[in-house]
Amino acid sequence: MRIIDSPAMHTRTLTFSALVSGLLLGLPWSISPFFFVIFIAWVPLLIVERDLNHHSNPYIVFNYALLSFLIWNIIGTWWIARAQFAGAACIILANSLLQALVFWLASRIRTFLGIPLLFPLLMFWMGYEYFHLNWDLAWPWLNLGNALATVPELIQWYEYTGVRGGTLWIILANFAVLKLLDSARQKDRTAVIGMGTATVVLFLFPLLISHYIYRNLSEKGDAVEIALIQPNLDPYTEKFDPDNYARHVADFFETAAAIVDERTDYLIGPETLIVDQIDENNPQASIYYRNLLEFRKNYPNLNIILGIHSFQKLDNQQIPPGSRFNQAENFYYEAFNTALFLPSGPSPIPRYYHKTKLVPLFERVPFVQYLSFLGSFALELGGYSGTYSLRQEHRTFISSDASTAILPIVCYESIFGPYCSRNLPAKKGFICMITNDGWWKNTPGYRHHFDFSPVRAIENRLDFVRAANNGISAIIDFRGQVIARTPWWKRATLNGRVHLRQGQTFFARHGDYLGRFSLIFAGIMVLFAGISVGLRRDRK
Repeated sequence: MRIIDSPAMHTRTLTFSALVSGLLLGLPWSISPFFFVIFIAWVPLLIVERDLNHHSNPYIVFNYALLSFLIWNIIGTWWIARAQFAGAACIILANSLLQALVFWLASRIRTFLGIPLLFPLLMFWMGYEYFHLNWDLAWPWLNLGNALATVPELIQWYEYTGVRGGTLWIILANFAVLKLLDSARQKDRTAVIGMGTATVVLFLFPLLISHYIYRNLSEKGDAVEIALIQPNLDPYTEKFDPDNYARHVADFFETAAAIVDERTDYLIGPETLIVDQIDENNPQASIYYRNLLEFRKNYPNLNIILGIHSFQKLDNQQIPPGSRFNQAENFYYEAFNTALFLPSGPSPIPRYYHKTKLVPLFERVPFVQYLSFLGSFALELGGYSGTYSLRQEHRTFISSDASTAILPIVCYESIFGPYCSRNLPAKKGFICMITNDGWWKNTPGYRHHFDFSPVRAIENRLDFVRAANNGISAIIDFRGQVIARTPWWKRATLNGRVHLRQGQTFFARHGDYLGRFSLIFAGIMVLFAGISVGLRRDRK
């Protein structure tokens, strides 16, 4: 199927097709019940690429792809502008340009090598998604497999493939639909029946596998009692006001006293509950840490996990890029967005997990480790700004009797499936995520961020506890099913039981193997294409 018209009409048709693809690609990230359109969203853009593949302007495919991906990024992530317009514009434009470049490269490679677009697009796109998890401008929010995050019952096989398996399924389905349309247009009944059957099988097989896995999963393992608190502090007007710090912490412990008893094993609070920085080497210097210890005296068997701002002083000789300077006391220090774990027992030793997947531009300026002066350009978010450090010392929290392991996740890290699974302990335990999603107000942003949590539960086959400042807080089982949840933007508490499961999934053991292999094959194709072009020039 080719688009043939007068030049003006041809251009309008191509533009309309690119716009339609962008709209369909964006819908699953803004209106979750429309997740299914992702299986046809690429088709108009694929038709545009095929029509322009041999155009005299080698960059024209890039132009139409950029239009599609710009629409996709605007529809899917416009809500970032509720927190910071300049940051949103940078993220949307940079991501659109990168996606268009990947699509254009796949198109050029298939031209140079004389092969169908399917294979290079698969390798380049899945390789790009893998790369987009692992560099300073990492922004995997729109990775294709995330479009299915709202339907965990359909993606139980993510425990074997991770989100990249969803990307593979979606791209294959789009090419199958395109091929079916071609057969129908040619009125080839045999081809229509054959391609229609193949397309149905391609859609149904993963669904049947998912159903089979779901039906054969069983709940096992010991259980622990958890209590979590959702303070619901507005991050713009309340949470980061120094005059309110003491009251917020006091309110938290007052609420905790009402929901914790001798049967409670874990008390969990949200990200940055304690805003005033705590010195990790001398936590007792903080009045808020002393308040925490005072509360714990009443519940010696209680484990506590909550979010804090922490820091470590530096010796002023080796200053890592992105470090901060305390002018009042004349010392350099590294600042961290931290999950604090206070285990049970009479003399608990605090453990600190540092958030290391940081939001580009807001929490860490990209490439600051190479250009240290960039550290002062972090964008302000709700009156709070500054670059965090990446140094990590603990990847898991281990209970005082060494029987249970907790996998901590802080906010933005929940988007990084391979990163979370890489830290998965062999001991029995659960996943605990602390977050603050109030920055985005009542937009699709906080809802889709919540939808990543069931996906992480499936990939690791662990129960998942989510404690959010403004919501949604929840208990999610290892199948990705929400057992209990709090409302959005309301002060709330949640008590429940979490099962301690043991063992590592295939995905946790092998990581994002689909992404790694794709990136390698994409590199090989670029090499072969370069050799092919060079040989053609030599013949001339």
